[in-house]
Amino acid sequence: MRRQRIPAPTLQTIWLAIPVLLVLWSALLNPLRRLDFWWHLKVGQIIVETGRIPTTDLFSFTAAGKPFTYPNWLAEIIFYLLWRVGGLELLVAFDAFMVALAFVLVLATCLQSGANARRVALLALVPAVTFALYSNLRTQVFSFVLLAFYFWVLWNVRAGRRSRWLWLLPPLMAFWVNVHGAFVLGLGVLAGFLVSESVRRWWHGDTPDTIPPPLLRRMALVLVLSVLATLINPYGVQIYGYVRQLQQDPASQRFVTEWQPPVITATEHLLIFFAPFFIVLLGLLYSAAPLDLTELGLFMGFSVFALVSVRNGIWFAIAVAPIFVRHMQALRVQPLAHMRRRLGLPEPQSAPQRPRRESPVLNGLLVIVLASLTLLFSPWVRPHLQSERLRPTLIDPVIPVEAMDFIAEADLQGNIFHVQDFGDYMIWRLWPQQRTFIDGRVHLYSDELVEDYIAALSARDWEAVMDKYAIEYIFLPKPTEENPDPPPLLDAVRQSPNWRVRYEDDKSILFERVRSPET
Repeated sequence: MRRQRIPAPTLQTIWLAIPVLLVLWSALLNPLRRLDFWWHLKVGQIIVETGRIPTTDLFSFTAAGKPFTYPNWLAEIIFYLLWRVGGLELLVAFDAFMVALAFVLVLATCLQSGANARRVALLALVPAVTFALYSNLRTQVFSFVLLAFYFWVLWNVRAGRRSRWLWLLPPLMAFWVNVHGAFVLGLGVLAGFLVSESVRRWWHGDTPDTIPPPLLRRMALVLVLSVLATLINPYGVQIYGYVRQLQQDPASQRFVTEWQPPVITATEHLLIFFAPFFIVLLGLLYSAAPLDLTELGLFMGFSVFALVSVRNGIWFAIAVAPIFVRHMQALRVQPLAHMRRRLGLPEPQSAPQRPRRESPVLNGLLVIVLASLTLLFSPWVRPHLQSERLRPTLIDPVIPVEAMDFIAEADLQGNIFHVQDFGDYMIWRLWPQQRTFIDGRVHLYSDELVEDYIAALSARDWEAVMDKYAIEYIFLPKPTEENPDPPPLLDAVRQSPNWRVRYEDDKSILFERVRSPET
């Protein structure tokens, strides 16, 4: 029996792999973030160990017992089980896989335009930058994959291919509603495609580029089933109220940067949204192919959505990338030819084209190099190299892990005032020994508490705040390379005779309230 040879990788495959690998490497090099991850991990542990989803806040002393919804319960279980099987390394690898998978689905959707691999790979660098900036592990990573899959299915259906894949959308929605609140985007996209394609069918009639009525009816049925699938969750129809409340929470809108509108002068916001937006807009303006109703609706809708909040930039990248690639295929002006004419340069002589011959050996070497870099960046290898450029720690270096260890080992009791950046890891590392003052769940806390927190950090009436919440310890960051500007409260506490240093290292400092002999 003859052994089958593994086909040699083609240069086209390598071209397409490059933007995917850039996204993958970025995710592999990102440490586990300080906010909006660790408390999810603790909730997953609680659900697995107790068999119940909590119904109130368990983790803070400032909102203890307040009703609280845990809509991401299934994602939290997945995170905890992954941690239990493979530790932090497996969590980092899982995040990188999910982000890369979402980007692969976007790339596959872009390839439907018929563009060659090199052009798609080059144009895909625009959304790749956005993906790289959203590659921290959070429950929304599930929404990245699911929304990208929804678009892949719907664009295929519009092109007259793979219509049977529509039936996968309702069961996937039943999963989506239990892992992340962005499931409403899936419903919105499905409804948007159905409405716009129905209008196009009515306006243009029976043409090859419109969806036939039987398929539109199938899409309508899939939409109804998807809406019903969202009710398969522990909260029923109330899940919609939670999503609405979270979107309109005043504390999040005021104090959480990612819930605020992007600012064009901020470098990160420029890379996340404004630069991709203007690049895509230019491509659409110079395209010889007009925007159809579906494309126009997606571009306008997701542009406005991204302008509302920084966190929505990723949805713009997923939705608009296929439109961008298709219209870049139909540019009225070829940039290089236009530049030559403007400069008065002669047109290049067209040489007879010869068929390109690929070298399997060279392609194989390129694959080996790319695979070696991926292995080098992996969480099982990178930390052991002790290279600062490769970010050897798997945990955000701002998190004062050693100080948390001290608090646990010293069995310190009493309320701790701390910066929000410390709160989520405190939940994972110190609960139930310690509870937080504030953490990444900003929508849980009252405006009054948030105002008190900001006032105390600014050293305004801070001792009154400490008395109000019966604070026994103050836990603050020190100036570091990652965090060069500590809060003004640090100097104020240092100068106060009512507090003494209980623990200090190069990242943080823990103050303890000084008690008089009578107390």
